[in-house]
Amino acid sequence: MASVKRDPATVCFVGLGPGDPGLRTERAVGRLAGADAVVHDGDQVGAEELVALARKGKRIVRAVEGDPLESPRAASEMRAIARAGVSIEVVPGVGAAAAAAARDPLAWLGRRPLLGKRVLVTRPRDQSAAAAALLQELGAEAVVVPTIEIFPPADPAPLARALLDLLAGAYGWVAFTSANGVEHTWRALTLSGRDARAFGSARIASIGPATSRALESHGLRADVVAREFRGEGLADEMIAAIGSAGSPGRVLVARAARARDALPDALRAAGCQVDVVAAYETRAVRGEALAGLASDLALGRLDAVLFTSSSTVDSLCDALGAQAPGLLAHPRIASIGPVTTETARARGLRVDVTAAEYTLPGVVRALAESYG
Repeated sequence: MASVKRDPATVCFVGLGPGDPGLRTERAVGRLAGADAVVHDGDQVGAEELVALARKGKRIVRAVEGDPLESPRAASEMRAIARAGVSIEVVPGVGAAAAAAARDPLAWLGRRPLLGKRVLVTRPRDQSAAAAALLQELGAEAVVVPTIEIFPPADPAPLARALLDLLAGAYGWVAFTSANGVEHTWRALTLSGRDARAFGSARIASIGPATSRALESHGLRADVVAREFRGEGLADEMIAAIGSAGSPGRVLVARAARARDALPDALRAAGCQVDVVAAYETRAVRGEALAGLASDLALGRLDAVLFTSSSTVDSLCDALGAQAPGLLAHPRIASIGPVTTETARARGLRVDVTAAEYTLPGVVRALAESYG
């Protein structure tokens, strides 16, 4: 009997395991990362369409929950693809038999609150690893699609002038409203040949723990940390501290190019002279990744969306256009705090979860608790 002539095209059947990305094999992770198209169990895509895609030179991954060799549907598709002359590759995964608990004390996998959930992370790519790790520890799959990128300010001169004034002792206070503000101010400072001594006797204010950690990484300690991690909260703490010192002084606020004015407005109302300078700016991300995201949202492939700033909300909604409220109606939306929630609602989105603690761990924890 003549053998079927094989095309160089290949469809790779990848086992996703029991829902925890940490239990996937290294080969499975590699095949998923390198795929041009990933077809999941719930997609209405048959063997003929997989063959057609593969023959176009696309790297096709057919993602299968559990192990492909335990799935009758996957086995049927493999046979049909092989009969068509297209090669197949099978990457095994942890199957249902191995993943199932034998008695209640052994049900370790199912106890994680986000098991099997696919959660969209919209943070800049170089800041997504922490969010992905927190989600994966709780059993979720983090789908990282950055909607913004962080850059130095378009005009660096105002920050450079402010740092010269800082060096000259002109500022009594320097306020930071984000870790990004710290990092980009420090970058400008070191590029000018200076270090932490430039802060001299100036007191430092931080909007929250992540900003404080960024300061500490450069040998700086915040004198005041907001108890409520937003501009209004930081203003309250600073005004109280400034009042006890007996003089309002001059304040430098290093922040994003576009940001709320709650902090500088409150400080000015209290009699402070405030200089607001852009330490960095955010820019929206565009491209094929966001086009693919619209398709995933339309097909219900995402269970939740994590918003960690107003800029992530605005950039995603701008990219999705008029379809944004409809596409984001299915997944559960989790917001890092009330300011981000207000932005999302103003864009026509339904917010299901607003973190009580306005931090990354806080919003991940709030999302997990919402499934309890």
